Amino acid sequence: MNLRKRTTFAAIGIATVLLAGCASTPSAGGDGDAETVTIRVATVNPEGGVEVETLKSVAEAIEEKSDGTLKLEVYASGQLGSTSDVAEQAASGENIIGMIDAGTLAGLGNEDLSILGGPFLFENADQAAKFAKSDVMQEMADALAADGGVRILALNWLDGPRHLFGQEAYPEPEDLEGVKLRTPPIETWDRTFKPLGAVTTTVDSTEVYSALEQGVVEAAEGPINGTADQKWQEVAPVVTLTQHFRTFIGYAMGEGTFQNLSTEHQELLIEEFTAGGDRAMAGWEDAADVNLGLFEEQGVEVHDANIPAYQKATEGFYESYGDLLQRVRDAGK
Repeated sequence: MNLRKRTTFAAIGIATVLLAGCASTPSAGGDGDAETVTIRVATVNPEGGVEVETLKSVAEAIEEKSDGTLKLEVYASGQLGSTSDVAEQAASGENIIGMIDAGTLAGLGNEDLSILGGPFLFENADQAAKFAKSDVMQEMADALAADGGVRILALNWLDGPRHLFGQEAYPEPEDLEGVKLRTPPIETWDRTFKPLGAVTTTVDSTEVYSALEQGVVEAAEGPINGTADQKWQEVAPVVTLTQHFRTFIGYAMGEGTFQNLSTEHQELLIEEFTAGGDRAMAGWEDAADVNLGLFEEQGVEVHDANIPAYQKATEGFYESYGDLLQRVRDAGK
């Protein structure tokens, strides 16, 4: 059973996977012999970053441990298109495992997951990482598989807290009044920033640099590492350390396709994507310190935010979740 009322959605989007073109697909949950299964893994993040390098290590481990019967092909830098493009490809039957966040997953079949996209949910990264492997998280994942047809492989790829990048600092929540702020097309972002007076504007991740450069948006929010990889600091040279989200990012695939894999392949995907998330998180923590130092060397202004004020200004986000908020926070302690 779900933790709150659920709405059933068509299981489409970036997390849907249909293994089109495979020579053979084993029966559901079966362990019999099968031809090699090859699945593409898509991310908009660039080559050379922590995420893509970790994905490559996940692919290597899976191929080795499966004796070559399961292979992942990693496509970085939006090679297969934007997040929206990949969603369309997956929905049309392309063989894609998608990088995806909890907010997007919520729209695919389990509203409870939207709480994970809320502001200031956990006090630190350790609490967030612990929750990602908790029984409460597993309940949410199972409900999504049952109602939305989407199987979460891992949701513990935590790239540190997110901050604000712009032409000026936003140390107080009221400083965002009237600011054209880039957000991804995810409802939880709107629910967080619109009450602060920001004018939220949807821009695909691969187009944020040009949107900032051309003044389509005045500011954008993101983690230190992801923004450094895409060089946002060149066109938004003022960073305000708000730490507003710790985004639950991970990888997911279609539940039907997952069930058609052998038990060995199912377990291997979950095991290696989860282990990859642990490695990525450690790598991102180290990289964030380095990148923040490089920002300052490049002349980027770094400002602290009044975090208690931001917390108070955004606490209304959780009003509709009832006791789920406490269950989630308790699971991370």
